[in-house]
Amino acid sequence: MMNVTQISAGRDRSVLLTRDGAAWCWGAIQLLAQELPPGYFSDVCTTRGSADQIGHRRFAHAAPAALNPGRRWASVVDGFVSTVAVEDAGSVLECRPVVSRERGSTAMAPIQLPPGPQQVVMTESAGFALYSDGTVWSWGMRVQGQLGRAAPQLFNGPGEVAMLPPIRKLAAGHAHVLALDEHGEIWAWGSNGAGQLGTGDLQWLAAPTKVNLPGGMRDVAAGDTHSFAVDREGRLWGWGSHHLGQLGRVQGRDADAAFHVRPRPIRPGIGIAQIDGGMHFSVALSVHGEVFAWGWNGMGQLATQATSQTAAAQRIAPLRHVSRVSVGQGHVLALSDQGVHAWGDNRTAACGMPSASAVMTRPNRISLA
Repeated sequence: MMNVTQISAGRDRSVLLTRDGAAWCWGAIQLLAQELPPGYFSDVCTTRGSADQIGHRRFAHAAPAALNPGRRWASVVDGFVSTVAVEDAGSVLECRPVVSRERGSTAMAPIQLPPGPQQVVMTESAGFALYSDGTVWSWGMRVQGQLGRAAPQLFNGPGEVAMLPPIRKLAAGHAHVLALDEHGEIWAWGSNGAGQLGTGDLQWLAAPTKVNLPGGMRDVAAGDTHSFAVDREGRLWGWGSHHLGQLGRVQGRDADAAFHVRPRPIRPGIGIAQIDGGMHFSVALSVHGEVFAWGWNGMGQLATQATSQTAAAQRIAPLRHVSRVSVGQGHVLALSDQGVHAWGDNRTAACGMPSASAVMTRPNRISLA
C-alpha cells in the first residue's frame, strides 16, 4: 500500500489520495475499455460506449482506478453524484465517475472557485469550499437553504457564504451543513426535518445560525440527518435523528426520543479523537487508535454478524493503530499503519470487493496493486 494521506467515503464510491498526489477511486465508477480483473462475476461488465450495455452492476468496480494518471492532486472528496478534486496548482475540478485507464476521468469540469481551498465537503446536491482565511463558498442546489446564502436559481454557481465569522472546519450531511469557527462556536444551516441544526425546532434555515452549545468546541461532524460536536474537554455532544440509536448513549430526559432538536451530551464510553456519521449510524476513532460504531446495522456498518441496531458503541476488533475514519452513506473507510480498510454497504463495490458480496461485515483491506 502506497502512503495514503486522505480517504473519503461517498454514497456509492470510495476515493483516496497518496503522498505522491495520485488519486484512486473504486465502487460506482464506469470503466471505459478495460478488462475485468480475475474473479469477477459475469454480470459485472465493462462499458465501451455502446448503448446496449445493461445490468445494475456495470458501475460496480472493486479494483481501484487512477483518477487522471500523471496529474497531481492536493485533495479529493467523494460526494453523492461526483468527486471533487483540488489540483496541486489550486484549481477545483468536478469529476464524473467515468474512468479510462489511459486518460483517467473523461468528464472533468472546472468549478469557478478561488484557487486552493483547504477543505471541500459535499451534501447530496451542493458543494462547499473552505479557505485558509476562514471564508466559505458554496455552489449547487438551494433546496431547503443548504447553500447558506441568497440564491435566486434552483441551481447556482459558486458564491461566498457571507454571514459567517472566520471558519476552520466544515461538516456536511445529506442536506445540512455545520461550520466550526475560530472561537469554537458552531454554525448550522440547511435542512432540519430531524432537528439536525440543533436550533430547537424543525425549521430549515437558509442563513447560518449559531448552535447553542456550552463552552468552546474543537471538532464537528455530520451524518445524513444527525450532528456531532466534541468540546475542548473531549466530551461528545449530539443532536438530530436518533430513531436507530445513531446519536449513541444520549444523557438526560427523553434519551430514547426519535430525534433531538437541541444538543445533548453523549456518553460513548471512549475518549474520542475523531467522529463521523453516515445514514443512521456513526463511527468514532478513539484516542488509542481503535474504531467504534453504533446505530443502524442493516448493511454491516457496525462490522458485526447481527444486523440489529444499537446505541452502544461497538468496537471493531480487527482494527488497530487507526489514524483516520471516513463514513459514507452506508460504508466506512479506515486508515491505519496497515493500509486502508472498508466495510458496510458493498452493493456498488465501494468496500473493494465484487458487488455480489452486498454486505461486508468485516473490514476488507484495499489493494492498489
